[in-house]
Amino acid sequence: MATACSFSAHHQHQTTSLSPFIISRVKSSVQPHRRQTKILTKHRSSSQYRNYRWISASPSSLWTTTTTTTVSTDFDTINNDDDAVASSLYDPFATANKIEPQTKPLPESMSFYAKYLINYFCKTPKLGKKIRGQRRAMWKKLNEQRKNVMTLAGYTSDIVTPSFGFLFLGALMTSIVPNYWGKCIQCVATLSATKGQLLEAIVGLGVTSTLEALFTGIRGSLFWIGGCRANYNVRVKLHRSLLLQEAAFFDTNETGYLLSRLNSDVNKIGQVISYHVNVVLRQFAQFVFGSIYLIKISPKLSLWTFAGIVLVAWLSAVYGDLARQLAEKVQDTFADATAVAETSFSMSETIRAFDGAEIESDKFEAAQSKALELEEVQAWAYGTHKFLSDTLQSILQVGLLVACWAVGKSGGLPASELTTFMFYTGFVLESSNEVGDQWAKIQQAVGASSSVFDLIKRIPVIRDPPASGNASASAPGIVNGAEADSVVTNGHDSANNVAPIIALKNVTVEYEAMERPALMGINANIYSGDRVALVGRSGSGKSSMLRTMLRFYDPSVGAIELDGQDLRKLTRAETASHVSLVEQEPHVFPMSLMENVLYGIDKDDVDSETGKPQYSAKYRKKVADCLSLAGIPVEPGNELGLTLDTRIGEGGRSLSGGQRQRVAIARAIIRSPQLLLLDEPTAALDSESERKVVESLQKAMEQTKSMVMVTHRLGVVRSLDVNRVIVLDRGEIVEEGHPEDLLQDEGSLYAAIAREQGITKMSTLGQNQLTK
Repeated sequence: MATACSFSAHHQHQTTSLSPFIISRVKSSVQPHRRQTKILTKHRSSSQYRNYRWISASPSSLWTTTTTTTVSTDFDTINNDDDAVASSLYDPFATANKIEPQTKPLPESMSFYAKYLINYFCKTPKLGKKIRGQRRAMWKKLNEQRKNVMTLAGYTSDIVTPSFGFLFLGALMTSIVPNYWGKCIQCVATLSATKGQLLEAIVGLGVTSTLEALFTGIRGSLFWIGGCRANYNVRVKLHRSLLLQEAAFFDTNETGYLLSRLNSDVNKIGQVISYHVNVVLRQFAQFVFGSIYLIKISPKLSLWTFAGIVLVAWLSAVYGDLARQLAEKVQDTFADATAVAETSFSMSETIRAFDGAEIESDKFEAAQSKALELEEVQAWAYGTHKFLSDTLQSILQVGLLVACWAVGKSGGLPASELTTFMFYTGFVLESSNEVGDQWAKIQQAVGASSSVFDLIKRIPVIRDPPASGNASASAPGIVNGAEADSVVTNGHDSANNVAPIIALKNVTVEYEAMERPALMGINANIYSGDRVALVGRSGSGKSSMLRTMLRFYDPSVGAIELDGQDLRKLTRAETASHVSLVEQEPHVFPMSLMENVLYGIDKDDVDSETGKPQYSAKYRKKVADCLSLAGIPVEPGNELGLTLDTRIGEGGRSLSGGQRQRVAIARAIIRSPQLLLLDEPTAALDSESERKVVESLQKAMEQTKSMVMVTHRLGVVRSLDVNRVIVLDRGEIVEEGHPEDLLQDEGSLYAAIAREQGITKMSTLGQNQLTK
């Protein structure tokens, strides 16, 4: 069977580049009340005619046949209703010639669990000694986590006191209820009880049950609120702590890994507080109260009960140790999987371009498969623990029944007390069993939460000096409380013994991931009026030198001084008020145009109606001026249709690359920085956008004292009238001087790079003329 469709040529906005396009034709089947759907699925081909395969489907099933057909392309012949049916039946695995994600058969899963268990016990031959040692370590760890929860999680006395108070009261009422149940059953069974005795038992049962329900409900709400507050506090503090870490921290920790800690691991902490700790403490209190009743009824029989509970507790300790180790491994594998997912989403266009969807899908599936294996081990371990603990409890209960029968037959205890004793035996055993289960889950959470608290308490290697205080960012156009000084254009004052704005003194920078230092023995001064270009081949250390000036990295040897002060003695806010950066691919936030330009600067006014902080008219005018200077018009009726309050979307997708670059220029110059740093500002732009950005930069440099630029394009060096070039090679300064002087030396590295780009001497072409 063959079908032909043709796609109209004008339909070029195809948004399903990752997913195969599906065409459906719904035809009535011979059978009544049933439809058979045929879905046409595109196979990979770049020709005009593409191969398709039919997928037959019904409302209850979807199966694949091998019939193929050749079709041409015409969207106009496709009915919208058919598209809706195709969408509802779309299967990404079937259409990509893939099958459902594979899982192991249960026998293989059990075999993997058995191997894991054998390996676990073989590595711990002295299990009793190990458990005792780890129990001490666990108590120490739990004590640390308790302090963390009380401080870092914000679990304060206003929520702790009522939570534990109602927990205690609820457990007390729960422990009294079996006593009244025993009395009620005794009154009904013996038929010798008076109405007063029966009424007393029923009223007591009703009152205690009502109070138990009331206290339990309040306790549950308070612990739930405590868990939510813990999640809120920990998540906010963790996010802030991560933002304050040095750049090298993010070089070695993937974004997906950190997001996993911020989300799933933090959720574990809230769950521990709202549920596991709640249950453990409640059941432990009920265990204590129930044990008091058992001892009161029969101390001798109580010893048998406690002996069995000790065995169950030992079993829970072994299981808890295993569960904790498994939980740590599971959380790590989930973090790895999240890192894979985050990378694939952030690089979606590259994945589409190189048809890497299946590759990334396989990576994610492999990471999830590891997690699934460990989760199944957790499940089998829980089942084994449950089977053994329940079996021990059953044996204990049977033994106690025989003991109670023997005691009752000898006349040691009346029948009413034996009935109550058996009630409390079941009550105490259930409580102890629940304590063991939840204790194991708390140990699992300890593994997850420890990494979170470690990240919160991690002290950044590069941080503000303790004695400097928190300086706020300067106001727009203001430097150190005064208007920006007049700018010295195209020339510096080193001959007049004026101190440099920034000085690099014997700077060496090393990265953990690199064997060779990124910078070695760098000595350079940037004076007021300097326009400096850092030039060199890829990997020569240009960007490292720029980022070191921003103190993204600290030198391992040497020092960097800003206005005569070591950068390590300045706060981040103080550095940001003197130095601004325009990146090669500037990051634009999903907020208004004005908020992007004023990013990092506090709002200076308050809305009279809402009371919310806002930017004043003075700030708005300054932003408009800076945007206009950078080539982004915001006046009414401008050709771009932009205003200060226009939201530009995530990543600034509503703006072109050149427009985003100019927004970044406005964001940099609004602070009137002493030093403007440019990192390949035109590298990713076409020639027209580059021309406009260069014009914006020329105007921007009139608002700042000095400029340092990293560039591969030497044409930009002339366009921006750079007066000094520093040439780097393998992390060292090999040449320095005026660009035209370096061009005169045909043996210089700068001249060699210029020849590769078609740049020739000024004397040949005339003033400021380029050959390229």
